[in-house]
Amino acid sequence: MSGPPEEPESGDPGRDEGGADPDEPESPLRGWIDPEDRLWRHPSEQVPAVGPAGPVLSPPVKHRYRGLLMVFIAAAAVAAVGAFLVILLSPASQPPLRGSARNAPGGATLTTLTSSMNGVPAAAQTAAKSMVELQATTAHGPVTLIGVAVAEGGMVVTTANLLGGVERIDMVGPGGKLEQASVVGSDATSNIALVNVPADVPVAPFSDDAALGGGAPDTALAYVPASGPGVALQATPGTLAAVATGSTSASCPDSGMAAITSSPGLSTQTAGEPLLNASGAVIGILCQPVPGSSAVTFLPTQLVVGVADDLRSGNPVVPGVLGVQGSDVPGGAGAKLMTVPTGTPAWGHLQAGEVITAVNELPVRTFAELRARLYVLQPGTPVTLSVQDAPGTSGATSVGVTLGKSS
Repeated sequence: MSGPPEEPESGDPGRDEGGADPDEPESPLRGWIDPEDRLWRHPSEQVPAVGPAGPVLSPPVKHRYRGLLMVFIAAAAVAAVGAFLVILLSPASQPPLRGSARNAPGGATLTTLTSSMNGVPAAAQTAAKSMVELQATTAHGPVTLIGVAVAEGGMVVTTANLLGGVERIDMVGPGGKLEQASVVGSDATSNIALVNVPADVPVAPFSDDAALGGGAPDTALAYVPASGPGVALQATPGTLAAVATGSTSASCPDSGMAAITSSPGLSTQTAGEPLLNASGAVIGILCQPVPGSSAVTFLPTQLVVGVADDLRSGNPVVPGVLGVQGSDVPGGAGAKLMTVPTGTPAWGHLQAGEVITAVNELPVRTFAELRARLYVLQPGTPVTLSVQDAPGTSGATSVGVTLGKSS
């Protein structure tokens, strides 16, 4: 029998501490080793295999770049939502004036913004660059007009009577394309319309005809066919026949409104064409031509600009009046008052027989011109009138009157 096991010397590991067994010198390790760290298993350590109770889901395959891809997709979604909110919360913008462009009828390649100048004098070229051709579709058929730039932003003025029942209006643009314009407003009494075109046309120089009289030289501008594709501007010299007189042309709706007549030998006449003074400033625009008439009638600048300004501001054209009746003083010396009815704005300020020679220092040569001067002023406007006691008398008295509204 073997004796009791020897106690390990102090400092030597015992069996339970993993030391070497002297009876098993070939054992490399002594004590318990975790099964996961061993290449062998004791039968008692084997776990019986148990079949799955249901379908087994394979673990997802890990993709190397899936994390980065998900971050990118999330960032794109956030950006898309932000852009949508910006568009949703942004104020609605105004639609552009420029409408759909289309070719001129018949495939014409006309352009009025880049027209050649057929011997147009230097003084007239500034006004010539302010002209555009307008083509309108109306209830009574197609019409062609000329517009003259009266304000920045493509505001052009033309005559109104041909635009009755307008369905569409276009500007003849570069390359002959018809670019959609719009009628801002029109006034039948003065025969003036304001049109907004899709081009910032240079504003024409304008001048009052107050210093002009019969016999003064003038120049009419018109578009004429060019030798090649396009049109050309033509300047036709003429002579003023009369200024400040009441219109006698059937094409100008109100015969009591002041007008200018001239006799230029125009080869073509289109409503809205400008008439220039010797310095090249616009003094009037052409009314609808009357076939076979030797005299050509123009609406004077002081009326054109004043009415266009009212139309541009969106205000209705409501003329100021004195409420008087009168006649012309011979020789263009003023407007003689025939009656001053009770209760009119002039009552208590003016008397029959007196002659008005100026409104706010602007000369008045005829009764038609007095009406034109007041037409562009709103009711309630105070004016200063220069008044003579009788025709031909020297000196004038200043009289203040507040304009009223026509009944």
